[in-house]
Amino acid sequence: MDKIRDFKDNNPILYLVSGVLIIFFSVIFSAYPIAMIVVGATSLDKCPIEPYIPVWLVVSGSIAIFLLIVIIMSIIFQFIKPNAVVIGLFSLIIGIIGLFQFAWFITGRAGNVWVYSKNGKIDYIDPTSVFYCDQTLYLFAFWSITVSYILFAVSIIASTLIIIYCFIQNNLIKTFKKVMKHVCEVHKKNEFCECNIVQHV
Repeated sequence: MDKIRDFKDNNPILYLVSGVLIIFFSVIFSAYPIAMIVVGATSLDKCPIEPYIPVWLVVSGSIAIFLLIVIIMSIIFQFIKPNAVVIGLFSLIIGIIGLFQFAWFITGRAGNVWVYSKNGKIDYIDPTSVFYCDQTLYLFAFWSITVSYILFAVSIIASTLIIIYCFIQNNLIKTFKKVMKHVCEVHKKNEFCECNIVQHV
C-alpha cells in the first residue's frame, strides 16, 4: 500500500493515466462477453440439438462482465483511496469469481461437452429438425471455447519460457560473478577491485 501511495504522490499524472488506460481496456475487453450474452440470449430457442449451448454463452458472458465490473471497481477504489482491507476484499472476490469461471469452463457443464459433442452432427438448414442449431450460435460457441484453449496453451508456453529465461539469466549472472571473482583472486587483486567488478555486473 505504501508503494501505491508513493507512486500516486510522486507521479500523479502517470498514476491517473495508468488507471484510465486500465479501465479503458477493461471496457474494450467487455465487448466479447457482451457479444456472448447477446448471441446466447437471442438464440435460446434456436438450438434444439443442444439447448444448453446458448445458456452456456449467456452464463459465461455474464460471469465475465461481472468479473470486469469488480476489477474496474477495485481499480477505482484503489485510485480514490488505497486501502489494504478494501483491496484485499476485492482481490478475494476476483479470485472466487475467477475460480468459478475456470471451473465453469473446464467441467463438462462449461460447454465443452455440449458444444464439442455435437460437432459434425448439426443441421444448419432445417429449423424443424431435432438436429438443428443456428449456425452463428454454434460456431460462436465452438470458436469461443477453441480460442480460449489456444490462448490458455499459449499463456502456459509463454510463462514457461519466461521462467526458463529468468532461470538461465540468473544462473549466467551468478556464474559470471564467480568467474570474475576467481579472476581477481588469481591475479591477486585487492578487495576493492573485486567488489567493483562483481557489483558492477
